[in-house]
Amino acid sequence: MARGKFRPNVVTWDQIDDQSSLPNTDPSLNDRLILAEGDSWFTIAGIPTSNLLFSFRFHKMTMIVNCAKPGDTIKHMSEIEGNHTFRTALSPDGYKWDLLLLSGGGNDLIDDAKNILLPSAKRGSKAVSNIKDYCDEERLKALIANIQEGYRRLVRLRDANGSPAKKKPIVVHTYDYATPRNSPARFFSVPLLGPWLYPAVVAAEIPKKDWNKVSDYLIDQLAEGILALQKESKLKNFHVVDTRKTLKRSALDTTGDNGDWLNEIHPNADGYQKLARVIEKTITPLLA
Repeated sequence: MARGKFRPNVVTWDQIDDQSSLPNTDPSLNDRLILAEGDSWFTIAGIPTSNLLFSFRFHKMTMIVNCAKPGDTIKHMSEIEGNHTFRTALSPDGYKWDLLLLSGGGNDLIDDAKNILLPSAKRGSKAVSNIKDYCDEERLKALIANIQEGYRRLVRLRDANGSPAKKKPIVVHTYDYATPRNSPARFFSVPLLGPWLYPAVVAAEIPKKDWNKVSDYLIDQLAEGILALQKESKLKNFHVVDTRKTLKRSALDTTGDNGDWLNEIHPNADGYQKLARVIEKTITPLLA
């Protein structure tokens, strides 16, 4: 299917709730309404128009109401579930949504990496023969289980009595392979947040030759955990887009924009465009 030509009208809940901002934020002027909530892939960008949401293209006029505001630089599953704005949008006061677009779990993983990766003293003197031996497997499994339960709670919120999105499609995504490197998120060259994986692999004294393998293992475990939710019979109309192997990864030891990545864990504008094209293949038929 050919890619749509319409850029989405991305606004916040506060903007559509403010009558003075009409008509640009009038939901009735759009053919489709998407409610978005998620982590920093929905908010952090090199320039204001290069996060994931701005990169989509649709076949009809579409408004995305983004509950992940720019100030929400890093969001975890618990923050996504507890966001008052998101809950209001899914209450009887919300609009009749055509689709929910969610991004969650990645920041939970990278923030807990420092606790998941075992320090060299706990790994023993033997050389590591399997990448998972660098990890506290029980802690990793518990984290994935918590992320899965977070998504289940979001599905229950969608289907609660009075929800204007009851039984509507939910689309979520996995992540892509980030290279551990000393590349924080910056604003006009000023470091603001991170890096995240880099200090974790350094603190655990993991050999540099294994950094990418460790990162890939963690991202694969998260991806498989999210993908497994599609098989649960109670999660109706729940769609997971596997975005792994979409982006060109950054090279080790780079500290800025490299490959398809702006910094350690956030894609650049080209990277978001690539991801959007993959996710659109799932969203487009659901909005038909």
